[in-house]
Order: sequence, then structure tokens, then C-alpha cells
Amino acid sequence: MEKLTNHKFQMPQKRQLYILIPFALFYTAAGMLGQLEKASKLGMLHNLGRGIAWLLCSYCILLGLCMVISAGGHGLKKDNGASAGKRRPGRWYVYVLFTLTCLACYLPYFLMYYPTWLNNDAVWQIEQALGLVPGSNHHPYFHTLLLKYLFLIGYKLSGSYTGGAAFYTFFQVLIMAMVFGFLLYQLYKRGTRPAWLFLALLFYAVLPINGLLTICMGKDEFFTASLVLFAWATVEWNLDGEEAQDIQNGRKISRSCIFRWIMYFAIGLLLCLLRSNGIFIFLGTAFFLLLARKRKGKFPLRTFLCVAAVILCYLVYKGPVLHGLHVEPPDTIEGLTMPTQHILCAYLKGGTLTEEDIAMIDEVVPAEEVGEYYNPWLFDIVKNFIRSEGNQQVIADNKWEYFKLWFRVGLHSPLQYLVAEVRQTAGYWAYDVKDYEYVYGDYYMVDNPFGMTTERKLFSYDAELAMHDFLMWFRDLYNKVWSLGLNTWLMVFGIAYMAYHGRSVLVYVPFIMMLATLLLAAPVYNEFRYAYGLFVALPLLLSYSFRRDTDEKMV
Repeated sequence: MEKLTNHKFQMPQKRQLYILIPFALFYTAAGMLGQLEKASKLGMLHNLGRGIAWLLCSYCILLGLCMVISAGGHGLKKDNGASAGKRRPGRWYVYVLFTLTCLACYLPYFLMYYPTWLNNDAVWQIEQALGLVPGSNHHPYFHTLLLKYLFLIGYKLSGSYTGGAAFYTFFQVLIMAMVFGFLLYQLYKRGTRPAWLFLALLFYAVLPINGLLTICMGKDEFFTASLVLFAWATVEWNLDGEEAQDIQNGRKISRSCIFRWIMYFAIGLLLCLLRSNGIFIFLGTAFFLLLARKRKGKFPLRTFLCVAAVILCYLVYKGPVLHGLHVEPPDTIEGLTMPTQHILCAYLKGGTLTEEDIAMIDEVVPAEEVGEYYNPWLFDIVKNFIRSEGNQQVIADNKWEYFKLWFRVGLHSPLQYLVAEVRQTAGYWAYDVKDYEYVYGDYYMVDNPFGMTTERKLFSYDAELAMHDFLMWFRDLYNKVWSLGLNTWLMVFGIAYMAYHGRSVLVYVPFIMMLATLLLAAPVYNEFRYAYGLFVALPLLLSYSFRRDTDEKMV
């Protein structure tokens, strides 16, 4: 049996006591605001008491967990190999084994629901790919192009649309198995204990959520892959490290150095192109990356040039390339989720608006009718009403005036703005929310103009019925024990633990930026696929938080 030495608690330093206060405040705000309806029925003193209780409990729990985990980490013998975090040598066959395990677990879903799970977004993208409707960047057109070429290859090989969808889906399944295998391989090399590594393998390979989303035709999987790879590469690849210094001294550029530059550029560009909020995630992460590298010495020129190259290519793609391909940009209202919800909440829920303010609303959408469509948790209903009955071009032609309207109303109705923000985003940060989370949806194959239907391969009809029952059972179980908000709470604790020890939290920055974009523009308050990237990154992120194999200081 492994012997523990020096297994004792260490009293926290003053800095460590202070550093946990902002995190305790986060849990207090999330806990209180997540129960906004309950708080609105209580008096001020009662809510103040609840807030103090939340703050004290959150702080004590954070401090206690940090001390316990720290004591456990210090108590292990330093020569304990994998248990102590000693890095393992890389072996290519280990990566192949992880990838094949994931692939073997995903293939039954692919064969059961062959050729794919098809949603309405994918139907529209296929129509664009086939030239039936004009190209649109409403869903990232780069993904539509990727879908187009894979779909057409499958169509030419099989002679059917079903074959086209199956080829695209299998390619996606293969890529995601390779990416998840890579994450497991990194955990293996980092010296993750066998028990935790096995749990991570179950998480990536066996968990139905991952298997099902790999066969769902859409942009979410490829974006998720680019996001987690970008986070890993941001931490692991120092483009201005020792090899870059060798170049400055006149030594030959190594292939590995060139490979990292090229791959970081490619992964960063994919992140920007595969989802509309990708560019904001990239820019925010790049800012803190450059700041962290700058604090270590000279200005990180090569990192800066790589970042600049990504931004330049993105701008060229968004401008001349999409214009040359005659791709229509998203409409104005698509990116105005929160400002619109803020203003409508103030207008409909007792905020202070002048007649001039109401007149400006009326120019965009019939003010007397909008209350019938307003939903504080789902923007799509109002958005579609504005598209059909309103005039969003007024906003496009008078951007500054409508920005001033939003700012002016907010000054007079801050409570309504807060309520609108909470209700539109609570699912991503609150512990408990009012609605059932669908996780992977209720659909398998939506009606489509291509004649595609589910064509079961290998499995019997009874097996499909049994699979359906299992998936519904698992979804119910997930809703009882987990939520998107818990993903965020766990992430915040991982950040708090690293901050407690003064270590870099850079690996978390892409996911913080992702959540920030959801707080600004999420059209649905509790959509699993919007925050799927954080969910699948948790094993990797927590391995960075709770390992003690780095001396890197906090950003």
C-alpha cells in the first residue's frame, strides 16, 4: 500500500485568503440570481441575510476544499510515478488505442441511426450546398462549405443523398474520435492516475451525450474540437520559447517549431471560422496569452505574428471571400439578442420609457403586439416576429441612435435589464433552472426535401426501441444530477484552486470567453450544445487545476 508522508493541512497565506473572495462572490450572485423569482417575494432584510449566508458558506467551502485537496497533493510520495503526476513517455499506439476505443463506442449510434441525426439547421445548409437556396453566413458558411464537399463526395460515391449524409457523418465521427482520443492521450502523458484515466475514458467514449452528438449533422462538433484543441495548444505551445531563441542565435529552425507555428495558426483560424462567437473567443484568449508571455520577458513577437495572421485571414475571409462567393450576411436582429430583450423587458415590465423611446421601438416592431411574442427565456420567438412583421433595417440604418436608446433606457430601468439578463442566460451559470434540458434533442431525423429517412444498419427494430428507451432514461438521469450551470460552477472552482496556488489560469480563458459571448448573445437560455465545448473539456481542465507538475505563475 502506498505510504503517505507529511499528510497535514497547511495554513493558508493571507494572499490565499483574499484570492478566494471574488469566487465566493460569484457563487453568491449565481445562487441568489438563479432564484430570482423567490428573491422577489422576500423582503430586503431577508434577501440580505440570504446573501450573507451564501457568501460565508461559499467562502468556507472553497477554502476547505482548497486546503483538503492541497494537503492530499502534498501528502503523496514524490517518486510515486503516475500517482504523483510524473509524466509518461508518449507512445503512438496508446493514442491509437484511445481513438479506436472512442470510435468503437460511437459506431453503434451511427449504424443505429444511419445516415445521421438531421436537424432543421442542417437541412438549410444542405440546401445551400446543393445550390437550392442562396448561401448565407447565418450558420458559419465555412462549415457549410465543409459540409458541401463531404456531402457531395458521399453523393457521388453512393448516388444518393442518404449516402452523402452518411459520408459526412462518418467523417465527423472519425474526427471527434481522434480529438477525444488525443485528449485522453494528453491525460495519459501528464501522468493521470489509472483510475481517473479510466473515468475519463468512460466520459469520452461511453457517455451517450458524446456518441450522439458525433452523429448529429451540424457545426457544434467541429467547433468543439477546435475549441478544446485551441485551449490545449495555447498552454502547451510556447511559440516564443527556447527553440525561438535558438533561431535568434542563428541556429537552424527545427521541424517541430515550424509545425507548432502552422498548427496554432490553423487551429486558431478554424476556431474563428466554425462559429460566429469564435473570433471573440480567439481575440480574448490572444490578449491574455500575449500579456502572460510579455510578463516573462521580451515581447512575444512570434506569438503576436501568429495571432495577427489569424486575424488577417479571418478579415479577408469575412470580407472579399464571402462577398466574392455572394454569401448573404446574417440579418441585423440575429446578433442583438440581449439589447432587444433588455429593452422589451423594460417596456413590458414597468420600466421607464418616454414616448420617444416607445416610438423608436414601434419603428422596428409593433409595440402593441410584441408582448404576445415576448419570452424572457427564448429570443427566437420575438426575433422571428420582427423578421416577419417588423423592420430591422431601421436598426441597421440608425445603429448609433438605437445604441443610445438601449443605453438611455438602461439608465432609467436597471432592474428590468438585470431581470432580462438573468432570465435569458440563467441556464449557463445557475445551479437550478425552471425548464427541462434536452441535451441531445428529441429529434432523430426531421422531415426534409431530400427523401432521407433513418435506415437502420445491422441492428434490429427491437434493438432500436431498446436504444430509444435507454437514451430517454439517460437524459432523465442527466437532468436529475447535472446541468450546464454545474459545468460553470465546476470550472470556477478549478480556476479558484489554481488562483489559490498562484498558478496560470490561461487554459480556462477560452471557455471564460465562450461563456461571456453566451451572456451577450445566447438566443436560448439553456441550450446544451452552445456550452458543449466546456462540458467535454472538463477532464482536461481539471487535470491542469489539480496537478502539481508546474511552477507557472498566474496570469
